[in-house]
Amino acid sequence: MTLTSNSLPSADPDPAVAAAARSASPAPAAAGDDLRVNLGCGGKRLPGFLGLDRYRTPAVDVLADLTGTLPFRDGSVAEILLDNVIEHMPDIPALMREMHRVCRHDAVILIRTPHFTSLASWRDPTHLHHLSYFSMDHFERPGVAHYTSAGRGFEVLERRLSFGGLLGQIGRLIYLISPLAYEKHWCFVFRASTLTFRVRVIKD
Repeated sequence: MTLTSNSLPSADPDPAVAAAARSASPAPAAAGDDLRVNLGCGGKRLPGFLGLDRYRTPAVDVLADLTGTLPFRDGSVAEILLDNVIEHMPDIPALMREMHRVCRHDAVILIRTPHFTSLASWRDPTHLHHLSYFSMDHFERPGVAHYTSAGRGFEVLERRLSFGGLLGQIGRLIYLISPLAYEKHWCFVFRASTLTFRVRVIKD
């Protein structure tokens, strides 16, 4: 069964869908609920995650537009996955602010996206952004918190850059010595593949 932000089922065998119903409801969620949301899930269903997308597919549990208000209560989400989604978003700070609103304190946001030197970053005409190893640093800065996290913030817990092919392995060695030097001087010679960020939500 697929939910919209305005409809809730009376019963559903899928526990993820039931969790979404509790979180979207104005009633308080039960203690210990761990709502995990795959934002922009497309056709990828992941065990334990609620699938949300603006287009209906078999993997979608909640129909909603990521450029608007997410259909979850404040502080109700424990984990968010953005798997090759953030590069499609017209306003990344607005999405970060909305994720901050729906997440609880210490929730984790996992972001995967092509590195800006990857061919995959450029060949898709729906990609609006081409991100760097240091792009998420922006959201740790206190000076931007007023428009990215309602005056609180984020912490980048982990970031990884993957490489493929023989030349990519040379790039990996340079990156391991200095990510900054790699991106400033070598990245278009030894191209990277995928960026992964693990970001903590700070609310207290």
